Amino acid sequence: MHPITTIIKSYHEKSTLRLSRNSKVGKTYKMGKTSVAQIRTSSGYPVATFRQLLDEVAFVTINNRNFEMFFRGQREDHKDRLKKTKIYPSIFRPLPGKKAVTRSLLEKRHYELHALINGARADQGLIEKYSNDPFISFDEFHIAQFQHYGIVETPFIDITQSLRVAASFALRNSQEGYLYVFGLPYPNGSISHFIDQQIVLVKLQNVSPVDAYRPRYQEGYLVGKFPITASKEAGDNLARRMIAKFKLENSNGKFWDPDFTQIKDEILFPENDQHEIFLENLKRNTLPEFSAKR
Repeated sequence: MHPITTIIKSYHEKSTLRLSRNSKVGKTYKMGKTSVAQIRTSSGYPVATFRQLLDEVAFVTINNRNFEMFFRGQREDHKDRLKKTKIYPSIFRPLPGKKAVTRSLLEKRHYELHALINGARADQGLIEKYSNDPFISFDEFHIAQFQHYGIVETPFIDITQSLRVAASFALRNSQEGYLYVFGLPYPNGSISHFIDQQIVLVKLQNVSPVDAYRPRYQEGYLVGKFPITASKEAGDNLARRMIAKFKLENSNGKFWDPDFTQIKDEILFPENDQHEIFLENLKRNTLPEFSAKR
């Protein structure tokens, strides 16, 4: 996907002047004109409560009306060798303890993904369920489902338009986390292709069956580079569309309040999700050896 190269208006980090040789260089934040690169290198604008987050995001949104805002919450802020935030799809992420994805692993992941897509297209139950919809013929439809339910690694990234969902993920089993705001084109359909910007955006609620609970509870969207390629490219890095970065702090237990509570895991990952069960069965039937190792 193409990066945002225009000037944006957001919170960016500024170094304070050193008053003496013994004093430290401090960091302050300022709302004003900045670039995506500055946002990515920052430590994240500190936010102490969910109510504050609502206000800060509203301010960023109003000042960047050319984009539709989407959110993602993470416990850690992963950075590249230039100390810029990086957010790559799961298919291009290395195994724990490794620095890079090997060619053989990448080939294996692509094989598994396309084997599942072909298996889904041939499944009679899925064909009957989507008999009146064109979605089943699109690779993007299947990839979005597999990514959201964690069936296999894919070239798509989970995002949401719910601040509460994103913040809940950022602070899931943690006292601090990061919430990212991304500027994307305004959606024009259930599966939106933006050829000039090389972006595909899937509104998961619109392409999921009624018995798929997780996409609705999480207000899920999936985003990726279009067209999809087998090799890792700079365009796969969603951080190049970052409008704002917030560091959420909950060490005092006051980030949430009685009116705005953290979403529990049983809501984010509901049990007896029939679509999840279907996808897991599809994986077992299509990739039996792979499923046995998982």
